[in-house]
Amino acid sequence: MKKHREEKSITLALALRELLKHDPIEKITVDQICREAAVHRSTFYRYFQDKYDLLNYAFDKIWLEKIDEDDIVDSIILLIFKEKDIFRNISINNNNNLLYWIMVEMVTEKILVASQNDRLHNIKWIEETVLQATDPKLAANMIAGAFLTLLFEWVDSNYQMDPKELSDFVRHLH
Repeated sequence: MKKHREEKSITLALALRELLKHDPIEKITVDQICREAAVHRSTFYRYFQDKYDLLNYAFDKIWLEKIDEDDIVDSIILLIFKEKDIFRNISINNNNNLLYWIMVEMVTEKILVASQNDRLHNIKWIEETVLQATDPKLAANMIAGAFLTLLFEWVDSNYQMDPKELSDFVRHLH
């Protein structure tokens, strides 16, 4: 039963991912997602409250699992660069700030886990900021928010800076 639930959830997440290649999240309907996934609308609501709930799940299962804990910055930059159309449709064309906060929360968690696992050595300023903070979660949240704001600006500029330049910029902020 649990495996079936996970398969259906992934199917819906992949359908949303496909639709995001062409349309912003606001223009995508649950009916479109269901058609793309070849499932009934009631199936969608059995697993998700709305398309934003599905988007949250998709971020966690499709995109965030690809983030390398040993190289958070580069792996996020490359992920966004490889999925340009999708991230344009969930950042620039997104009037709902919910997505930004979902991403901040997820990146914050990735930073905290990497810190706890002693895997932030390649970006000293992030490692030091989190480890020396009186509230590591708040410090990781601040870093995630600043980083995502920078990434949204990068997407908005139509990727004017190449991924390596952006990575070097982030690595040498401190």
